[in-house]
Amino acid sequence: KIIMWLNQSFLLPEDAEFQSAPFQVCFTSLRNAGQLCIKIKPGGEISINTDDIDLAGDIIQSMATFLAIEDLQVEADFPAYFEELRKVLVKVDEHHAVNERLTADMAEHSNLIRSMLVQAEDARLLGDMKSMKTRYSELYDLNRDLINQYKIRCNNHTELLNNLKAVNQAIQRAGRLRVGKPKTQVISACRDAIRSSNFNTLFRIMRVGTASS
Repeated sequence: KIIMWLNQSFLLPEDAEFQSAPFQVCFTSLRNAGQLCIKIKPGGEISINTDDIDLAGDIIQSMATFLAIEDLQVEADFPAYFEELRKVLVKVDEHHAVNERLTADMAEHSNLIRSMLVQAEDARLLGDMKSMKTRYSELYDLNRDLINQYKIRCNNHTELLNNLKAVNQAIQRAGRLRVGKPKTQVISACRDAIRSSNFNTLFRIMRVGTASS
């Protein structure tokens, strides 16, 4: 059946024929010029070798559909991709820390502005023009700082959303390497690991499909 799937899914110069295990066929991916190898081992286990996690997911989903497989657990490792994801997760933590600091600073600036506005109005009512001008000058500077902080916070928030999107895409890709119940379990377990900031568990789930040893 795997050979039937190969012949129907790929443009081969001639139909592949299964002789005996181990059986291996290799292709060059037109997506990134990387190599894709599909190997059938003597025990019936199938291995897919590629550096492209999206391509691996497409192959697994296509194969599972053709073979009518409802549930499929997979072990997978993409070191380069996982390393890039680890960097993204570090950035997410950094963005959260920056956002908390900026929120606190903006709240402090807002309180100072309210206090200084009251002082400026008091000085105006008392006819103390010198103090009033000083307070309004300070208000101008504080307001300018507040606007700058808001711009920084907006940029930080945009970068945070982009990184969170990348993390969510990684979880979906890990799920796409599985079929049926294992797919659902991997996605759910990955999200739990993200919520608890347990990144080592996250990568283990992506690799072997479970958080347990």
